[in-house]
Amino acid sequence: MANSASYAMPIHQSNLNTSQMGVIEAASSYFGLPWSVPDLFVGGGHAFVTNVSHDLCPSSPYVWQTMKTWPLYKNLNLSVEMIGFTLPGESSDDEREKFNESLIEALDAGKACSVLCLDHQVVVGYDQQGFVLSQPWGPMPDADPTPPRLTFDSWEGFLNGPPLIAFTMSKSNGSNSSWRDSLNDAVSYALDVWDNPNNHTEGEIYGMGPDAYVNWLKGLEDGFGNQHGAWWNGIVWSECKYMASTFFAVQPDSLNLPAELTQNLSSAYSDAASALMKASEKELDTSHKKEAVERASRAESSAVSLLREIPALLH
Repeated sequence: MANSASYAMPIHQSNLNTSQMGVIEAASSYFGLPWSVPDLFVGGGHAFVTNVSHDLCPSSPYVWQTMKTWPLYKNLNLSVEMIGFTLPGESSDDEREKFNESLIEALDAGKACSVLCLDHQVVVGYDQQGFVLSQPWGPMPDADPTPPRLTFDSWEGFLNGPPLIAFTMSKSNGSNSSWRDSLNDAVSYALDVWDNPNNHTEGEIYGMGPDAYVNWLKGLEDGFGNQHGAWWNGIVWSECKYMASTFFAVQPDSLNLPAELTQNLSSAYSDAASALMKASEKELDTSHKKEAVERASRAESSAVSLLREIPALLH
């Protein structure tokens, strides 16, 4: 790896709190696709996800079956693939070499790439020492900033982390031809997440959909409400609901859904977003945090009831 040539990509990861969507938006822009950020959140299903562990762990925005959203991205002309997976602290030299070579090969082929370990980070290039990574937030309150590099030999900064995973995103022709098809698929996914949350979680400590709010309230009752994880869950899931609200407020013309329905959807998701942002406030007392989470639960439940009307209107 020491003899690798340098390579830089014209790609940028914005500072979305939902960092998985930050890399998706970066890839969409890199390939010149026309989607807005709310389009990507809704069309890719992420706007409809709420996943929370019983102790409000900051891993909750990351540890769920994200691969089930990948078919939705194909509707948006993006193909997502995992090309590397390893435990950094236990990896052998050969495993690291293979991981590094897979990323370099994908970058050289013009694919957008990202890594997930401490967070989702776009790989913006590489030089003779290693990969250059985006740092979407820079310094963060009460948290270490994401590392700026993944060094070929040492993997310094990642060795004590969770699994290191590499992804590619490439432009695809897509499988659907209109927003009506794409939204139908996304709403079907959203309803399955809400109705069958256990099919989308990774481990018993996490809960999705309505179970997320049960876990959130339990976490508050057990004294986790003032920790970093409670704040992080609040601002990430608030952003997701905000994106859903924005999408339905300015729905694509081709959808032609009833204005009352989309306005009510936008309002319900806006209420959920506002309540979750309130719940993220570290200094807020527990009783008011519980009130905010309960309000968000009611709002998202109302939104899901409205989503159930959409499939019949799209056919």
